[in-house]
Amino acid sequence: MNVLDKLSPKEVFAFFEELSSIPRTSENEKQVSDYLVNLAKERGLEVFQDKELNVIIKKGGTKGYEKSAPVII
Repeated sequence: MNVLDKLSPKEVFAFFEELSSIPRTSENEKQVSDYLVNLAKERGLEVFQDKELNVIIKKGGTKGYEKSAPVII
């Protein structure tokens, strides 16, 4: 049983738990950066990873919200 199993929405917390399990201390960000890149590519999203391992993932707006302000996380 995962710690976050009882929280909703389940899909969000499943990703959060998986992401939280990846070591990402200073000078050790490659694994988590690559995880995010692969997650985006698997979903057909536009993704950019720079040499410092920052990741930008772009996803279009939900129908009806295409012209809404972008969200940055």
